[in-house]
Amino acid sequence: MSLDVRPMRPGEAEEVARMVRGLAEHIGTGFVPKLTGEGLNAAKDLIDTVVAEENGRLAGACLGLMTFSTWRGAPGLYVVDLFVAPEARGKAVGVKLLRLLARRFAARGAQFIKLEVDETNAGAQHFYERLGFVKKTEDRLHILEQDRLHQLISAGENT
Repeated sequence: MSLDVRPMRPGEAEEVARMVRGLAEHIGTGFVPKLTGEGLNAAKDLIDTVVAEENGRLAGACLGLMTFSTWRGAPGLYVVDLFVAPEARGKAVGVKLLRLLARRFAARGAQFIKLEVDETNAGAQHFYERLGFVKKTEDRLHILEQDRLHQLISAGENT
């Protein structure tokens, strides 16, 4: 196996977007992510993406962004997605991707990693637990989707 874990190169964004869609399919969410290569390229100032290339083909990707915790008083890495192609699983590709992304963000001051795992994705939960991640059961994710976001923004515009 010839594995190269490195930052995403120009021209690879569409393949990474396909992997993200494959992640949703793998965990069976019934939801198709809207990410496209064009969208990923447009967000390059927000998202840092590293990839694993095995024998000339992308075998995985990890996408992250800088976050800040007021409780910790410190910046951190928020892992948006981590995906390893089925044929590359069991070869430590995910650990290598996460390690490279963590190093890149630690160089920018990150002191912790935060991420979400779908409740039905037992494999991912086990993977992160093996690395020392702790599930924070007291936290609950709340999302305000685009239509409700626009309602919030536009309501009471004079206040």
